[in-house]
Amino acid sequence: MTRSSSQTGRTDVYRALKDAIQYLDLMPGSVLHEAELTQHLNCSRTPIREALIRLSGEYLVEIYPQRSTYVAPIDFHLANEVAYMRHLLDSNVCLLLCRQKACISEAVEQTLYFMERAMGKDDVLEYIRLDNAFHRTIFSVAGHDLIWSSIANSRAHYNRVLVLDLKRPGMLQKSYQEHLQIVSSIEAGDAATLTAVMDVHHDHQNTDAREKAIRAQFPAYFAND
Repeated sequence: MTRSSSQTGRTDVYRALKDAIQYLDLMPGSVLHEAELTQHLNCSRTPIREALIRLSGEYLVEIYPQRSTYVAPIDFHLANEVAYMRHLLDSNVCLLLCRQKACISEAVEQTLYFMERAMGKDDVLEYIRLDNAFHRTIFSVAGHDLIWSSIANSRAHYNRVLVLDLKRPGMLQKSYQEHLQIVSSIEAGDAATLTAVMDVHHDHQNTDAREKAIRAQFPAYFAND
């Protein structure tokens, strides 16, 4: 979370807290103290309370009146639902561009360059932000900015799993190669290869195996079954 030099507005407080949760700056199970948050975000308690209630409605925060407020454990079911929705929309937009053999290299060239640098530094958070920028550009080229905005607003549960997933050995490299394949397949009009890449890119398949692997490495971040 970034502290503002002037009093932080309600929307900024909500976004700062949501980003801190979805990118695991605030870890699952962490106690959220209003006094500490008001000091860190340089705001009054009212926007903090409003943000926490809003985040509770998104299942990212658990509020226990007269007790404590916690960052919610990661819910794989919610994350997988978002991943599947993203897969359906992303695949259709990419296939639309593929049928047109759209030239997208120039639009994503800079983002891919910085993704490669983030990969080289094992900077997972920066890589995810650039990943979002890459796909936002794809949607923009296809003329579907509004659809991307809807996806972006619902990604928090998926992002929490993605952060952990990309910390596993070799996953950043795998993801980066998939992005290169997406670009080359679209420009070549190769729908078969594009479909095959998209089927694994969002990890909406074999979710049980992925969940087991992530839980084994990061057991403290999930609710007990």
